[in-house]
Amino acid sequence: MKAFVILLLFCASLYGADTTTNKTSDITSKVTERERDGGKTHLHWETVYRGKTPILRVLQTTRDGVTKTSRSYQVGGTLVMIESDEDGDGRFESVTVVGPGTDDLEMFTRQSDGSVKPVSTKTLQATKKQLATVDDTAGKLFQKEDLTDEQISDLMQETRKKIPDLLT
Repeated sequence: MKAFVILLLFCASLYGADTTTNKTSDITSKVTERERDGGKTHLHWETVYRGKTPILRVLQTTRDGVTKTSRSYQVGGTLVMIESDEDGDGRFESVTVVGPGTDDLEMFTRQSDGSVKPVSTKTLQATKKQLATVDDTAGKLFQKEDLTDEQISDLMQETRKKIPDLLT
């Protein structure tokens, strides 16, 4: 019995050693950095993959020393949740949850005490329109890896012009 316990502990330690020394992983990431507006705006986005399927996208936009961050979570390549730090304070103020198998979503704001409250219906409808526009742009950005800085800038400007129109 004692030999069995020692053998079991030995096998367990080998298993643990294998996972810590094995440098190959199916989790990979791709980071892209861009400067816009003559260097006034810095874009950093990272896509994390499990195998070839994206599971997390992080977009950070830095302008005038303020870094705004958005994290998009995916399951099976399908968007399920987004959280955003819109004012650059490091606290994610909004949480958006996407219905499985649908384009429907709910959006919440995180209060200073950590609680969450649903946004108004008007805000939700405007956000749905904005996300559809941004999703289209993001699809173009991530599908075509060889876009030039000028093409990316044009795409972003085009999207930026569409968003205010969606709020009316």
